[in-house]
Amino acid sequence: MSIQPGFNVVTEPVAETGSELTVFEFFRALKQDKEVDAPVTVTHLDRLLVDTIADERDEVLAELRGVLRQSRSLDSMDAVQFVIDGRLVEDAYFRIRVEYRGDAVYLDVGELFVEEPKRLSPTHAVARK
Repeated sequence: MSIQPGFNVVTEPVAETGSELTVFEFFRALKQDKEVDAPVTVTHLDRLLVDTIADERDEVLAELRGVLRQSRSLDSMDAVQFVIDGRLVEDAYFRIRVEYRGDAVYLDVGELFVEEPKRLSPTHAVARK
């Protein structure tokens, strides 16, 4: 499986990209409409969300979704690879399952994107930009 145009959510990198950014660096660059070299690997999205107070996660996801939608830093054919330390879960909607302090935490990562990610394999899903 290879990286696809759009937002790839993966538990194992599917491609070697020329650029790697933390989630903070990535969203800061998008918010400021700075150029982002694509394809790009983005790390620590799962950590950001699991470290966010549970009652505030929806608000954080909405803010990040707004940044993705409004940014002109990425073209529709650019590829972003979000590498997460967890497992993809597809119940009624797309989520990731991560272990946090010995407990399973389910994060609604699908809410980050305008289009819910479509599962390509057990370790790879993609949402179009």
